Amino acid sequence: MSRQQTIKYLGNASRITIEDIPEEYRGDSKILAFISAFSAYQEKNRILIAKIQEEMFTLLIDCNIGGLVGLYEKCSRLFGLAEFYEKLLKPVMYRIGEKWEQKKLDVATEHASTNTAIGLIKVINERIISRVRMRGISSQNTAVICTPDGEQHGLACNMIESLLLSKGFKVYNISTSIPTEYIIDFLRDLQPDIIFISITLAENIKPAERLIYRIHQRYNNRLPVVVGGSALNKLNQIQESRINASLMKNASFDDIMNLVKTNIIQ
Repeated sequence: MSRQQTIKYLGNASRITIEDIPEEYRGDSKILAFISAFSAYQEKNRILIAKIQEEMFTLLIDCNIGGLVGLYEKCSRLFGLAEFYEKLLKPVMYRIGEKWEQKKLDVATEHASTNTAIGLIKVINERIISRVRMRGISSQNTAVICTPDGEQHGLACNMIESLLLSKGFKVYNISTSIPTEYIIDFLRDLQPDIIFISITLAENIKPAERLIYRIHQRYNNRLPVVVGGSALNKLNQIQESRINASLMKNASFDDIMNLVKTNIIQ
């Protein structure tokens, strides 16, 4: 009788690289042949993603919401929702932000592009809600998404809202900047299963710490709090230790949803 032993789960075969293979198996001829078979596919996929990103960048700069919706419809046949945000919209928005910082884009164009991206996500969310209702999908779970007082960047919150809606969550997205007291008041009558806090700018880490403290005080440390955002990428270990929450540092949307699936979804 043949036997199998699982060494490591590698995920989707088309995304595997040699670095994903445990070191002791990297010299195996069968492993090398397997990796080689997918390398051509990976290169074609990389070129396709770069092409779509370029098209998306142009549509966002032109504030072409109709064109973006059409692009999303085409991409939905190739990518899941998390992939669409992770591989396409997120890096393109980073690119727009970088061009603004480099003064290659004016602030009005940056704001207009961001608002157009928010408009795209709104359309996507409406379609998700309609599809979830038709299929009768409901997880009976509730999530609150917010930002700390002073944080004006809410695009990531909208993407997280999309992903949670697709899982049947009841979502309360109250981003962006709301004073801590108002958030605590809002939570008073809710019984959420999880709360997400997004921080983009490093100067908003302190307000986030105060918000997390008040949430734990209100729920006696029983409410899971997940904190993400680009501000976390600059934290050192001492700063991390002061944030009493699940930190999603350098996390992908798949990482975040896997955390939700493991700890929240019944």
